[in-house]
Amino acid sequence: MLTLLLTAASLALGGESPPPVVPPETLGSPKTVFAGTVTAFKASRLYLGDGRILEPGVLIVNDGIITRVGGDLEIPSGAALIEHEGCITPGLIALHSTDGVGAELSDTTRVALPDADASHAFQPLDHDFARARAAGITALVLAPSITSLVGGQSTVVKTHGGTIVKRGAHLALGLSSDALNSGRFPTSYDGALGELKRLFSDPEGPIARAVAGNLPVLMAVNTRAETRRALRFAAEFQLKGALYGSTWAEDLSLEIGESGLAVICDPFDVGDSARSVRAVLALAKAGVPFGFGLDAPGRHPDCLRFGAALCVRAGLDPQVARRALTSDAASIAGVAGRIGRLARGLDADLVLWSADPIQLTSSVEAVYIDGQRVTQH
Repeated sequence: MLTLLLTAASLALGGESPPPVVPPETLGSPKTVFAGTVTAFKASRLYLGDGRILEPGVLIVNDGIITRVGGDLEIPSGAALIEHEGCITPGLIALHSTDGVGAELSDTTRVALPDADASHAFQPLDHDFARARAAGITALVLAPSITSLVGGQSTVVKTHGGTIVKRGAHLALGLSSDALNSGRFPTSYDGALGELKRLFSDPEGPIARAVAGNLPVLMAVNTRAETRRALRFAAEFQLKGALYGSTWAEDLSLEIGESGLAVICDPFDVGDSARSVRAVLALAKAGVPFGFGLDAPGRHPDCLRFGAALCVRAGLDPQVARRALTSDAASIAGVAGRIGRLARGLDADLVLWSADPIQLTSSVEAVYIDGQRVTQH
């Protein structure tokens, strides 16, 4: 799969402007050497995930947690040292996936299942997660099917160790034609919107939490009209969260920006319409937070960074693309306090690359989750 992606896109990714480099001072304040299992990672370049870069950089990990990050740190006595000539980034985060759950998140018989919890379908030993790790993906959002008006609540999981980072990350809403079913109500957009308004006008349980602003929504859309309906619905009930589906965002980027919603972009693949790439560029120009969905196992895990690379080729700032794969994705998923950056106090989920991951000629050389190596390359 990656060979095909390389052929399709990698030759045009050179020539980008040099990224900002952080001076070689310590970014974590204390110089304490913690007891326990301490590992030092020293790399030619550390992408911190927030747009900053250390060149070179050192990362200190203690018992699975990042304790210090700096340009020229002293290696703690007794620490294991891992020297890497390439790049280290935070683990990539896929914002919409059904890895390892099969059909467990799909229920076409009921209109609303707000209490459904995607974590109940999580099967951490499924082979799908090994494929994701091999592509540098250390966390993903398991999302309910878009075939119900209210599909349930998404869950953020790690791709190794069975770790559930966050239950109830979003309340999934189906505002696209996928939620319409000739075999059960609703069968039309008017019927779907009317039922959603009824549920949200007299809310209970998770829907009440969404209306109160305590549970972000994830609204699946496909067309321009569906996107506008979702924006109006979110405004009417003052909902927070994200749209899933970016194909028509080029035309609506300003409206989306005014809504305060983020966007989870559709996964990219060879042969996709250029409209999808233009949509991402328009979102970035409008200042809309965005990340990338994956919809694995239907899509190969390499499609995640392939989409970011295509957008960089078309003019997206490489730093914006990297954030969309890491820190911005973590913020959209509501887990920025745990993962998505190389920063003191966060989980040591990181990827060692041969070169910048936005360059598709680069490859994953090692993946660490909670400070433990979880791939064999």
